[in-house]
Amino acid sequence: MKLNTDIMSHLKKNKKTVYPTKRTMNLYFKIDRTTAPATIALYSLFVLVVVFALSKVMIYDPLQEVKQMENHISALETQAVSKLEQLKKYDTVLEKYVRATPTEEQLSEVDRIKILDLIDTTIRPSAQVAKIDIAEGKVLLTFYGVTLEKAGDLVARLDASQMVTNMSVDTAISKKDGRSLVETNVYFEVVREEEARS
Repeated sequence: MKLNTDIMSHLKKNKKTVYPTKRTMNLYFKIDRTTAPATIALYSLFVLVVVFALSKVMIYDPLQEVKQMENHISALETQAVSKLEQLKKYDTVLEKYVRATPTEEQLSEVDRIKILDLIDTTIRPSAQVAKIDIAEGKVLLTFYGVTLEKAGDLVARLDASQMVTNMSVDTAISKKDGRSLVETNVYFEVVREEEARS
């Protein structure tokens, strides 16, 4: 064993110590051109972009939204003022509408114009009409200036109309220039022509 140890130690002594060496040289050299002012400028630009984006999202956009809402409110207020201006005349318009619009009761009654037309065509050409009262389908007619015979004829013509029902006549006689003239009060009810036909 000793023999083997000696050989090993002998071999170690004869071996030369080798150190690493550089056999090639790298001639490429990059100059560091980044300077402190350029780096600071880039970081400053980045910070400005971030601040601008945050200010747009956090300040500018809400301000624009508030401005749009104020414009919308202003438009609504203008519209409300114009509507209130129109509503100033509401009472007058309502009164005209109520007067112009017939009620159900009026729609169920005979048209007063037809009653007046009937009186105009039968009574007025021959006699003078003193008074006409029309209420709820009942008519009170007073005429004068004709003789009793002529008054009877006018009342008969009035009674011949399909609209006239339940007639009653009251007369008063007066003398003028030797002629007997009557004042006639005629009370009658009117029905619609559709009802009279059925």
